[in-house]
Amino acid sequence: MERESQGFTVATLTTLVLLSLVGTLTLGVGLRWALAGVPLLPGGFVELRHAHSHLGYYGVLFPLMWWAWGRLGQRAPGLGLLGLYAVGVVMSAVGFAREGYGRPAIIGSTIVLGVWLASAWRLRGVMMQPRSWLGGAAPTIVLGALCIGPVAVVSGRDPALATGLVRMFLTLLLLGAVTPAALAALRAPAPPWPIWLGAVLCGAAFLGPLPHPALGLGLLVVGVLLGRAALRAPSLGWDERGLWLAFALGLVAPGVGLVSPGHNLAVAGVHFAALGPLLVTLTRPLWPARPPAWARWSYAVSVGAFATALLVGESRLAAVFGSVVAALWALGVVWIVRHTLSQGAPLSVRVGTRA
Repeated sequence: MERESQGFTVATLTTLVLLSLVGTLTLGVGLRWALAGVPLLPGGFVELRHAHSHLGYYGVLFPLMWWAWGRLGQRAPGLGLLGLYAVGVVMSAVGFAREGYGRPAIIGSTIVLGVWLASAWRLRGVMMQPRSWLGGAAPTIVLGALCIGPVAVVSGRDPALATGLVRMFLTLLLLGAVTPAALAALRAPAPPWPIWLGAVLCGAAFLGPLPHPALGLGLLVVGVLLGRAALRAPSLGWDERGLWLAFALGLVAPGVGLVSPGHNLAVAGVHFAALGPLLVTLTRPLWPARPPAWARWSYAVSVGAFATALLVGESRLAAVFGSVVAALWALGVVWIVRHTLSQGAPLSVRVGTRA
């Protein structure tokens, strides 16, 4: 019975991730082409952008992070919390797409935040382990939640400060919670987690509301530790290892002043990290077999080209390479679903057995 329950829990995660991934990529491609002068999607640009970014974090990155926790023997949200969470994700995504920060989006995001905090509480015991990638995840999620109130307070009074706080919030969650889960799944050697968390806090403040050079050194520390982990992680192909090393270099560059923090860097960095090393590593259990080399390398190169186009502000190239990334994922999702159906078992239960 326990094994069956675990299978259905992973089933919910799998379904939520795949549907959210398709929705996030579809919105992303439409937004990129709209910026290139070719509108493809109905609705307001700002509202769809909010739906895109929130769905990516809510429906893709956090469920994949919890899935990694479960495979590592930690307490991820169970079936009941995941069902509630899925309702929150749908409410927020639809709400943001239709009317921005209206009542449905606020209610859905509140549900999402509640499950985030519940998951952080379940992980509190890992903080007793001095060297663990997951040790700082719980405090990071709590600190990220504490950013939400100030954003709401200052958004009408000081939009620039609000934007900086949002960047800090996104960086905290990406580097302090999701990235450690992926590195733990790779069995990469972990540094003392307080050092990692402290560096992430400094780097998030630097990319957000406090771009002081001294705080930028936090990104340098994170980049060096990340590169060290990528080089020492066992059984990594060079396509995946290359994505992790590029991620590390992308953190070091602004940390030492080679690149100035700004809008283009923030957008390019989040998209490269999420679509590149994090998505490739965290979705490993989904694949029926290792994708062929041409697909892996095509994807890695396309993600790099997409992020570069975002960094230099080439809207049409960003739309082209973003479409390639989405098309490769569309092929991957079709492969995953067709293989599952050919086995005659629900996708969720089969993946639950592998995880």
